[in-house]
Amino acid sequence: MKNIEAATLELLNQKDISNITMDEIAKNAGVSKVTLFNYYNTKENLMNTTIQNFLASVQEEYERLVESDLPFEQTYIELSQYKMKKVQSMTAIFFHNVMQQYTNDPTFFDKDAQEKSDQLLLSLLHKGRKEGKINPAYSDEVLVMFMHIFTEGLKSKAINSDFLMNYGAQISQMFLNGLR
Repeated sequence: MKNIEAATLELLNQKDISNITMDEIAKNAGVSKVTLFNYYNTKENLMNTTIQNFLASVQEEYERLVESDLPFEQTYIELSQYKMKKVQSMTAIFFHNVMQQYTNDPTFFDKDAQEKSDQLLLSLLHKGRKEGKINPAYSDEVLVMFMHIFTEGLKSKAINSDFLMNYGAQISQMFLNGLR
């Protein structure tokens, strides 16, 4: 199954999901088409499972970093660098394919995913608060809202992705230190 999902992920990075065939996946994974259907039943299920498992692996790495013994600032930097590497490894077509799956099936993403993500974010921010790096006067709600605004701003088409990659470390430092 790992080989199948790795082959599928590679194809999701190369071409539109509608142009990916089960024959192509089977060939790239070194298995028969029958094996694909035995494990996944449908192309849709294979695509969804592959994308969801990829996103789950990213989430697991985030959790590992947040729960590590690294200090807050180092944890934040490691998270940022990991995220940048993942973004660089995925193509625009991959993100298009993910959004296409979500558009076709709004239940594609676990409805609790944002809540889980927010809880992980709060764990990170609590670590920063405990170390005196985040003002205790800021409520959890305001911190989460601020992070959502920050994240949404980074998704803007007005921000060149190459620029973001080149200046990611500096942006992280500005976020951590303010404008001082």
